[in-house]
Amino acid sequence: MGKPRHGGHSKLPPLPRRATHAIRIESTRETTMFLDTVSDLLLHQGASAVDVVAPDATVADAVRLMNRKRARAVLVVNGAGLEGILTGRDVLQKIVEPGLDAAHTAVRAAMTVRPKTVRPYEPAARARDLMLRGGFRHLPVVDGGTVRGVLSMGDLNDWLTRTLRTQAGGALMAVKSMGMSNRCR
Repeated sequence: MGKPRHGGHSKLPPLPRRATHAIRIESTRETTMFLDTVSDLLLHQGASAVDVVAPDATVADAVRLMNRKRARAVLVVNGAGLEGILTGRDVLQKIVEPGLDAAHTAVRAAMTVRPKTVRPYEPAARARDLMLRGGFRHLPVVDGGTVRGVLSMGDLNDWLTRTLRTQAGGALMAVKSMGMSNRCR
């Protein structure tokens, strides 16, 4: 992937093909169910690049990038790959609260080192479980050492809402069709 430029983003390689297939109900569009993979969620995001910072960038520069991109986290990447993640929570707990100067503090001093990651072909539900059990809101997606994206708890909540709405709609259609067939007897 090469060394990221300070405050830049890296182009992501293409995502692997889906490991599972979405379930279809009788309608004109494909619906996603609990078989969705992390890769499916990244595709739904429309993410083509991930915002990254180098570990030696200043926290102030990383926060400026986060504000500009309206992001609550940035990945910390060196020439060898993912080194950490810097979140708004990290900045508050490790820079603001102790009174450190963000303009003179390197990201490596505030980032979460070796964050948990998920692979693109893993089930989306696994990503949600990792985040809930770990108590964190951002999960890097890494495949073979290559950063593919980052999921937020918001992404997973949106996915879960879409999934539940689709399931509820399918169940309602089934109940209605059963009611209609019972009336015809």
